[in-house]
Order: sequence, then C-alpha cells, then structure tokens
Amino acid sequence: MNRSTPIRNWIIGLSAFALLLALLLALTVQLRRAQAAEHTLHETTLAALTDAAEEVQRLALAMDKLGVTVSGRQTAAFLYEAVVSADRARHSLTLLPADSAQMAPVLSWLSRLSDTAGALLTRIAGGFPVTTGEMADLSAARTELRLLHAELDLAREALLDGSPLAQALPPTEITSAPTAMELAGYRALPSEEIGPGAALQVARDFVGTERVVSVAPAPDTTGALPAFGVTVQTADVQLNLEITRRGGKVLLMSPETAGFAAVQSVEACCDAAAAFLRDRGFATMEPVWYQVYDGLCVVTCVHVQEGALVWPDRALVQVRMDTAEVVGLEARNYWKNHIPRRIGQPLLSAQEARAALSPQAEEVSVRPALLESQGQERLCWQFTLRHNDDTYISFIDATTGQELRLEKVMPLEYGAIPA
Repeated sequence: MNRSTPIRNWIIGLSAFALLLALLLALTVQLRRAQAAEHTLHETTLAALTDAAEEVQRLALAMDKLGVTVSGRQTAAFLYEAVVSADRARHSLTLLPADSAQMAPVLSWLSRLSDTAGALLTRIAGGFPVTTGEMADLSAARTELRLLHAELDLAREALLDGSPLAQALPPTEITSAPTAMELAGYRALPSEEIGPGAALQVARDFVGTERVVSVAPAPDTTGALPAFGVTVQTADVQLNLEITRRGGKVLLMSPETAGFAAVQSVEACCDAAAAFLRDRGFATMEPVWYQVYDGLCVVTCVHVQEGALVWPDRALVQVRMDTAEVVGLEARNYWKNHIPRRIGQPLLSAQEARAALSPQAEEVSVRPALLESQGQERLCWQFTLRHNDDTYISFIDATTGQELRLEKVMPLEYGAIPA
C-alpha cells in the first residue's frame, strides 16, 4: 500500500485557484467590515496580515528545504518548522475581522498541512522511515503557499498605502454546493433544516431578547455548510450572525465594531464566556486560553467530559471588556466534532506516562485530555511543564506512552497561545 497516496491526494486535489478565491473573498469581506471599524481595528487587521504573511513565507521556505534535504535530522527540523508556522499562520488569520465561513477553506487547508507534517514528524521520532515521495508530496504545497503569501502581501500593502482593500482585491464568490460527506462531518448538528424566518428567531434568542433592538436578514453564506446571514442591532453595537440551515445553530457571531473600554478583568470575562455557552445549551465548556485586543477578551473554551479536556470540541468566545457581555462566537469545531464520548480509563497511569517527559522539565500540572492525532481521537495525559522560565504542554498517549504533541506556550502582551 502506498502510504503517500492520501497526502498526495489532498495536496493535488486543492487547486491554487480555489485557495486564491477563498482568500480573496475572505479579505474582501474583511475590508467591508473594517471600513466601519475604528482605527484600532485597522491596526489589528494590519498586524494580523503582517504576521500571517511572515509565517506563510517561513512555511513555504520549510517546504522548499524539505524538497532538497536527505538528512533525517534536517528533515525533522523542517517538519517542525512547518507545523509551527502553519499553526501560527492559522492563528493570525483567525484574528482578521473576516467571515469565518469564507476563511474556512484556507484555515482548513493550513490545518491539514500542519497535521500531515506533524504525522510525518511523529513517524520519524518513532524510528519509522519516511519516503522521498512523501516528502516531495508535502513540499508540493509550496506553490499554493507562494500564492497565499503574495495575496497577503498585496492586502497588507493596500492597507499601508491607505487604499481600500476592495480596490486591490476583486470581489468574488464561492458558490460550490457542499457534498453529502461534508455536511455529514458536522456530527453535532440536527438533521432537519430551518427557514429564514426561524433563523431570525434563533439569532434573537441567542443574543438575548433583552439586548435586542432589531433583527434583520443579511446575505447568506454558501460553501461546506450553508448558513443564513442575520444582523442583530443592540443598544450600541451591531452583531453579525450566521445560522446554519441544517440544525439552526449559531456558527458565527461577530461585532461590527470594537474598541471597548477594558474595565472588566480577564477572569470575569472568562466566567462570562463559560456562563454564556452554558445558558445557550452548549455542553460543559472550560476556558483554557485567552487573548485581549481592541477591548475584547477572546476566550478559547474546550468541552470537559469526565474530567478530561475534549480538545476537538472547542469554541472561541468574544467578550467585551466594558460590560462583560458576549458579542462574538466561532463554533465551527464544536458543531463539527461534539458528540458524547466514552472516555474510559487510561491504560497507563499519570505516573507511568511521566517516563516520556524530559527530566529537565518541571511538572506544573497533569490532567486527562482527548486529542485528535492522525485522524483519531486519543486519550492522553496532558502535562503542563516549566523549563528555563518557559511553559510547555506535552500530550502523552495514555495507551502507548508516546508523546503525541509538544506545544510551547507563547506569552503575548495580553494573553497567551500555544504554538
């Protein structure tokens, strides 16, 4: 069996043209919202575009090197660079005030690129061979990466020059219908479809009737998961929502403007995010990461079942820091992955799993976690570690004792993210 076939298929299957269209549409939508935002939002967008372009350039360079080197050590180093740069590029792109459904193809592609590089890196670390063909297949992604980098650079230059981004990037649409397989991938969505009138009521109830001044339809979105567009006007800010046609769930909510006063504490905002999700019928969710920008506290919440963090079931919640009211949500991963699981008992105890950790690292905490790795969900022990004043998170497979993932916690000016 040719193990390189799955890798080759998804790289070749995604054309540079489709990737470019997805990016153009996402950035065009981003501009239309940025024009109504304050100067601080403009600066946030510029910084995100700059960071994303730099990481995509590093990622393309790693792909170039992978196509040349025959050294096992160098191959492992370049694969690690690819994983880190792909994840950082995804994070920067999520900070753009763009429609997440339109940005989803790019984010999904970068995620699969990171997962593939990580899978090959894990295989090398485990002493298993990686073929030259697999490296060539992975490095073939550099064509798409160069196109992506070029478009990000054009968008960044347009903002720096003070030109409207829409004049630099032609508007386009993605109208391809979803396949049955794509829709089936959203395991948490009910099967019945709703109409536009029901979507307006879903949006009103989700925001909270006491906060709603008016509700109106907005442009719908197509793609892998069709959704109704709805705008909800509150006392001082407009909220833009996407309600899935299938199941009638809120996929996205974002504020039209930001720049709120940072009065509330991060702890209060994290509590507000968890309470909001609980009141809206989400399963038990725990805040794990946060980032503060433009008067918003962006909280990453992860589902908890039987004490284990279920990482595939996560959502981003935006909380305004003047009132601690929730004004934003990105729940694509939650609706795609959330189903009740049978966590079960780990084969290895936490003490036994510690054997896979570096003796130079100091253990801060440990807890069970469910992590997606190579297309499967694996029960792990999640260790938080300290080494040389830095914080790391290591995921040790609770069955095999192998380290599935190691992340370094990157401190930001206001918050922290894993990388």
